[in-house]
Formats: sequence, C-alpha cells, structure tokens
Amino acid sequence: MGNLGGYQTITTLAKKVGGPGALTLLIAMGGWAFGRGTEAGGKSVFKAARAAAMKRNAACSTKGQVFAVVSDGKDGKGLTLRAGDQYRVMECDGEAILIEVLGGTNNPYFTSEQFLASVSDFPTAAE
Repeated sequence: MGNLGGYQTITTLAKKVGGPGALTLLIAMGGWAFGRGTEAGGKSVFKAARAAAMKRNAACSTKGQVFAVVSDGKDGKGLTLRAGDQYRVMECDGEAILIEVLGGTNNPYFTSEQFLASVSDFPTAAE
C-alpha cells in the first residue's frame, strides 16, 4: 500500500478540477505554455548571443592604419606616447586595441580606444 499516496493525490487533484478529462487538458495546456515560453526565451537568448558574436567578430576598420600622436600621454599600463610618435593598429577586439609603436623597442602594446583617441586622431566608436 506504499504507492497509494501518489494515486490518491492524482485522484484528489482530478476531482478538484472536474475529472480526469479536465486534468488531462490542464496538464496538456500547461505543458504547451511551458514549451512556448521556453522556446521564446531560447530564441531571444540565441538572438542576443548571435548579435554579441557579430559585434565581437566585426572587422577592425583601423587595422593596418598608421596614426600620429599629437599630445603626450600615459595609459597607466606601461605605454607612454609622445607627440610626434606614430603607431600602427595591429588588431582590435572590442575596446582593446593592439598597437605597434613605430621605432619602439618594447612592442606590441594593448591599450584602449579612449586613450588612443585622447592622444591622437584615432577614431572612436561614436564617430
């Protein structure tokens, strides 16, 4: 008689909703609603992930370009640029920019788009 607990619970639930047909319909409708909600959530997560991947894998429009430094600056991570220096953009990954300071001895450097825009004519994402 150990398994009668579950049977009794299902029987009581069926009586409360109007019989086994109504219980079956409620379970089917609940399963359908759960499935549709999961599908909609999955689609939105997939779209967001795809958009983020497309943005991350976008081509670096400044790759290979040489920029002139117009004012002195330090980025706080070991990179010091002086007016008159030139640098070449080697790669971009979102906010991180890999540069080669022409004539520099300790290349390459990772720095930010904001730092480069503050000391040279480097274009920002807003431009």
